[in-house]
Amino acid sequence: MENPNQNDDLLAQHRPKSLPAMLNVLTILTFIGCGIGLLSSGWSFISSSSDQIEKLQEQREKMSEQTGFAKKFFDDSFDMAQVGFDHKNLLLVVGLIGLVLCLIGAIQMRKLKRSGFIMYTIGELAPVFVLGGLLTSITNINFLFSVFFSFLFVILYATQLKHLVNK
Repeated sequence: MENPNQNDDLLAQHRPKSLPAMLNVLTILTFIGCGIGLLSSGWSFISSSSDQIEKLQEQREKMSEQTGFAKKFFDDSFDMAQVGFDHKNLLLVVGLIGLVLCLIGAIQMRKLKRSGFIMYTIGELAPVFVLGGLLTSITNINFLFSVFFSFLFVILYATQLKHLVNK
């Protein structure tokens, strides 16, 4: 007579692994973030114009009497807007490539493939380094916020590597 546990073991080997809850939540948040990032990149590209830069320059001149944090904050914002306008094509392309890599990486990690983590990490960090290279002297709070969440998500995904297999 066959051992019933032996049949269960054979079935368990062929049954697909279930998606861990943390990995499920992270990938859903990644899908939402990619959608928001796509909308944000498109809006930034479409809405940036030389008229806006000129208006910001006028406001910067009015703020020249200010000192301290307010002046530094506005100067950083102006510099970031200027760099964004000057390099808007590069930023759009790098941003879209990063979004696609993050999306593909998240989809692969939902299939429990370790290669998805590598794609996700490249897609998440490459735009940060490109933007950081363009904005070397700027400590804009939006940029720092973006860097924080990029590294946070890479670390959170790294905690889930034990569930991913090499495929």
